Amino acid sequence: MPLVAKIRFSSPLPQLDKEFDYLVPNRLAAVLDFGFLVQVPFGLGGKEKTGVLCGLTDVSSEREKLLSITSVSSITSVLSREQLALCHSVAARQAGTTGELLSTAIPKRYTRIEKEFRSSDSFSLELSDKPATSTLIEHLQTHPRTYFMPELLGNLSGSGWPSEFVLAALHEFSAGRSSLVVLPDFAELARFEEALFSLGLQGISYRHASSDTGSQRHLNHLYASTKIGINYGLRSASFAPAKDLGLILLWDDGDESHIEQSAPYWHSREVLLQRAELEKAKFVIASHAPSTEVVRLIEIDHLVPLKASGPKPQSTVTELNDRLDATSFALISNAIKSGNSVLVQIATAGWASSLLCVSCREIRVCSVCSSSIWIDPSGLFRCRSCKTNTALPPCSCGKTATRPTVLGSSAIAQQLERSFPEATVLHSNGENRLTNLAGGSLLVVSTPGAEPRVEGGYSVVLIADAARMVGAPRLRALEQSLGKWANAVSLARPNATVIFVGLRDSLEAKMLEFDFYGAVKDDFTDRVELALPPQTRIASVTSTNTEDHQNLIMELASLLESGKTRELKVDNPNTLALDYSYSYGLELAELLSATTLKLTKTSKAKKPGERVYRINMDDSKVI
Repeated sequence: MPLVAKIRFSSPLPQLDKEFDYLVPNRLAAVLDFGFLVQVPFGLGGKEKTGVLCGLTDVSSEREKLLSITSVSSITSVLSREQLALCHSVAARQAGTTGELLSTAIPKRYTRIEKEFRSSDSFSLELSDKPATSTLIEHLQTHPRTYFMPELLGNLSGSGWPSEFVLAALHEFSAGRSSLVVLPDFAELARFEEALFSLGLQGISYRHASSDTGSQRHLNHLYASTKIGINYGLRSASFAPAKDLGLILLWDDGDESHIEQSAPYWHSREVLLQRAELEKAKFVIASHAPSTEVVRLIEIDHLVPLKASGPKPQSTVTELNDRLDATSFALISNAIKSGNSVLVQIATAGWASSLLCVSCREIRVCSVCSSSIWIDPSGLFRCRSCKTNTALPPCSCGKTATRPTVLGSSAIAQQLERSFPEATVLHSNGENRLTNLAGGSLLVVSTPGAEPRVEGGYSVVLIADAARMVGAPRLRALEQSLGKWANAVSLARPNATVIFVGLRDSLEAKMLEFDFYGAVKDDFTDRVELALPPQTRIASVTSTNTEDHQNLIMELASLLESGKTRELKVDNPNTLALDYSYSYGLELAELLSATTLKLTKTSKAKKPGERVYRINMDDSKVI
């Protein structure tokens, strides 16, 4: 009886987002299985193309004009049924294609690595003692979907989130199930590995990170597909294989590194929520400060909160007038003289966040795209939007001299070197990030998210731009500020002093108690009253030209009049933004996908390989 293979291709093209049927030659029938890579003839010229086998079916008779598989590329499966189901689910939610997600789920293949994998010995870990338990592990026995706030200062005592994650993953391994840990950046990945390797768990751990060599990624992919273990990595690890997955752990879902910057713009949190449901796995989101999405999930009883107790540093709030007032100056000076370390968090990198004309006080803008100008860490004028760093032309008043509105971290570091000559002043930012430092009389100036750990912890932490950060004109300004502050505070020692500059009213009161959860919940409540994300979702469709955008508006006229969505006003004239409920998400995603595909086919302005429409189903930055 003829055998037909269902083949899919790793491609973002909508016309390829389906299964293609190919006959299986008798010579290959015994060696093929789900997830194998195969070579098939494709297109008018019959040129060979690599596809992944996603199913086999018997047919009663051979179908006319059905082409056959040419050869088998891999000698083992590179895609699991669970991974394929996840790609289907995420593509449907995000108005994307399964093919573009397959390219994330399947790493580049190396023949040598497959042969090495087939000949490798099976590794087994003998646990001499029953793995240690923890409050988190016990909580998961009765609450399989959990939001966990670890001890704020647990990093020094060994009870921080990396240790909690490793113990939970090891407990799952001892029960015969795999775990998956997803982290926001390489600094957090290094911290997790430090805790993992301290227990000698390298042999059962499989890392999935873009910084690794292609061959290492392929080998770990194969091990994870066939062996129970501890899988971990950054954002793309959300799609990594995990045999008999029992536990998913996600750290700091509010970090923007969890957002995929290319279509279909998925978020680690949403992918892992779907994966936990599909594979019936326990799920933990953990952070020092929750995202508003986490608060929503707690409010609808999808997550159960678990907050660990522990020591907290002292907290104080100073006036907005000065980043470094007399009291703060004295605290820093005393700490430095005592041989202790100090952390100063500055909101923006570079020498100045924006520039004014010294004569007319007009904010200087880029001559190319009219975005604001700043001075980057190298001292050059640079556009925040198009990154142009040519010489700054004269202002409209004819003057060329400028002055900064707010000094950036580079300028602050230089000032502090003069103010505290006895200290070693270090500067850490996104481009030149420090990670681990020895203790001593250090004065570390850092942008949010780039704060290094220091041995023994910081004795003073100064959040110098607290008021400026929460006052930024962005929907998530407060939420993201709280997350950055909490992570900075977590690097302090128990008897440290934390200084917030310029806070007022209820936020001041909450930060004096380090009540990050309460502050985020207040922000969430405000958004509920205004029907803003995460109470709702916001989709955006951005067109590459005005004509195609007008065609889109005409095609969606009935939807815009139906009341199922609410059109929002945005700055970009070629962007359509729609506010909609979670329950309408799948239907809207399908409608937008079908509509843009239809219009793309008839577009007169389409260029080869260009996406005429960019769909983002969760675009909170659009407002």
